[in-house]
Amino acid sequence: MAMWFALWSVVCAAASVLGANIEGRIAYPANVPAPASEDGSLPVHQVVLDGGVRSTLSTRDGRFVFYDVPAGRYTVDIYSTTHMFSQFKVDISATNEIRVLEFKYPGTPKLAVSHPLVVDAHAKIEYFVPREKFSVLDLIRNPSFLALVVPLVMIWILPRLSENMLDPEEYKQAQEEMAAVGDPQAMLKGLFGGAAAGESKDDEDSD
Repeated sequence: MAMWFALWSVVCAAASVLGANIEGRIAYPANVPAPASEDGSLPVHQVVLDGGVRSTLSTRDGRFVFYDVPAGRYTVDIYSTTHMFSQFKVDISATNEIRVLEFKYPGTPKLAVSHPLVVDAHAKIEYFVPREKFSVLDLIRNPSFLALVVPLVMIWILPRLSENMLDPEEYKQAQEEMAAVGDPQAMLKGLFGGAAAGESKDDEDSD
């Protein structure tokens, strides 16, 4: 019995010295297709442990592994220029038991997941904004366009509205009155100019 206990202690000590293997596989869901390749293989990504303490590359089938990782708490990140992936926090106990928490995006709640890791791509990274297409609706919403068109429309509509709203005889009479009045500026000049001329003439007569 003592020999079995000693053997078990040696195995546990060796396991703690060797550490655990952190394994995982990168996958692309149906709604986030992988970049096209001639042989159908997945792109190679850099997988980083604990911010750069160790790093490795994924294989053509998306698998990766970190060998003999000592007990502790680590982060696992996938560095990719084409897709976004979750960040994982891996906790390795003294007995090499592995517990994993997944953070899909910064600030999102943690999610307990199993090991080996299954790293799904969340979205494709877009570096460029699509060029806007010509839209008549956007043109109509433009304030400059409204400031130019609305007065022209009002000038065209108002005379026709007044023509339809007034009786033909009243409309004809209004046109005759406008023609008799003539230019409003000339009328104002005539009023003020005539008054000034009348005052100057009265002054001369009084002299």
